[in-house]
Amino acid sequence: MRPACVLLLAAFVLCSGSAAWAQEEPSGTGAPVLSVRPVMPLELKDFVRKLRAGNKNILSKKTEAEIAATGIDRAEGAFQPLVNASAIRGMSRQKNTFEEELTRRGLGTYEREANDYSVGVSHLVAATGAKLEEKVSLSRTLSNTDRLDPSRPADAFNNRSMASLSLTQPLARDAGSEATEARLNVARLDTKAAEFARSDTETSVTAEAIVAYYELVAAHQRVAAEEKKIHMGERLFSEAQELRRAGRATDSDVWEVENALVRYKSAHSDAVQNERERENRLRSMILVEENNMGIRAIDDLPAIDHKPISFDACLQTALDRRDDFQMRKVQLEREGIQLAYSKNQTLPRIDLVASYGLNGLEYSANKALSANSMSDYPNWSLGLQFSTPLGANRQAESDVKAALLRREDAILNLKAVEVQIANDIDTSLAMRSSTAERWTWWQQTQQREVQQLAVERKKFAAGRSDMREILLREERVVNVGLALQEQQVGFARGQILLEAAQGTLLDRFR
Repeated sequence: MRPACVLLLAAFVLCSGSAAWAQEEPSGTGAPVLSVRPVMPLELKDFVRKLRAGNKNILSKKTEAEIAATGIDRAEGAFQPLVNASAIRGMSRQKNTFEEELTRRGLGTYEREANDYSVGVSHLVAATGAKLEEKVSLSRTLSNTDRLDPSRPADAFNNRSMASLSLTQPLARDAGSEATEARLNVARLDTKAAEFARSDTETSVTAEAIVAYYELVAAHQRVAAEEKKIHMGERLFSEAQELRRAGRATDSDVWEVENALVRYKSAHSDAVQNERERENRLRSMILVEENNMGIRAIDDLPAIDHKPISFDACLQTALDRRDDFQMRKVQLEREGIQLAYSKNQTLPRIDLVASYGLNGLEYSANKALSANSMSDYPNWSLGLQFSTPLGANRQAESDVKAALLRREDAILNLKAVEVQIANDIDTSLAMRSSTAERWTWWQQTQQREVQQLAVERKKFAAGRSDMREILLREERVVNVGLALQEQQVGFARGQILLEAAQGTLLDRFR
């Protein structure tokens, strides 16, 4: 058999192999025997579900949002009615002055014991900032001079009662709902911002995870392609050895195939390592430690879509939906509330103070607390209280200046996010467009490579080509297929980034 026929037979064997690489290694190649791990199939939706339920970054942001929500209850506590109650027992003994001695009938000392009780409810009125307190008190006293009165019952206490309502209404500083509800409104906005931050983190982590998933799909395909090369190379190497023993092939022909096989196995080893790294990256995202089990991403790479997308429509969607932009808007609103409150604190404190009450005095506590006993003894007061720093209110003015700067910073941050959104959309659209364009070019290249391989086979059959060229053409056909897959991964990355840039990525996993 002529050498040209030998090479043609070898090329036929090379091209006919399409099964996975067998684990048996040919003699002389030095390839290790691969260990087989159990494989867990994983769909993209299932992976995203596990990610959103167990990813550390997502759970951390969820906890932060829950912590921020407690601030609302804390701020609402300022308007919660407060009960004040006291019960005090006391006794005093003191020496009388000369004047006191005259009125206290020569007792020498004055002794007095007292039991004081009070209960009251106070609360803040959110609409006006007024502080109201309703209070009832009873003071039971008995002194040694009281015991000298023969007309009083033995050891009867003096029971003095008081029922009162007091009002403190701010007229300048702390007046109105804008001032009184400032902390509550800030807490609500902080909670809202924290929720947007959680959702934004969930979107970004999910986008990164989906890209990693598709990269694992590509890694599987690369391993399969390298195994295909090895399978074809091993069969060709075996056939070439037999032809050399029969004297129908040269050592150079065998070495050419053997060198190619070594390259294929080296590339396969690199592909397997890359596949393992991609698997472990997914494990890290969903906090899975079972490294003795492989992960098989079973979803296909998304198809290339050549349909044009409007930049303006994407931008408008992003401004309406993107969580980090909404968070910055909330933060700007928050700083506006803080500024208004700081300006309010520069005003002088002018409070309307009013109180009205009834009191009674009886030997019996029940009778002293009755309405009949107290109705004839009203007392009231009405007035204004004024307080302001002497000179400029430097503390309040400093707070206003700081609040203005924080609001300006919030405006800049909002604008920066808006610019970033536009750039993210432009980048992702360009990535989709460029990868789709390159995919078309590589598809055309693949068609030409297949045609060139067929031509090269005919030339080889006619003795006008060599084994090296056949091997090169076969390898280029496989490599072009990998390049097509790489463009699919790039297109998928661009699509995921586009959806993340618009804030719509999680919609597909609702």
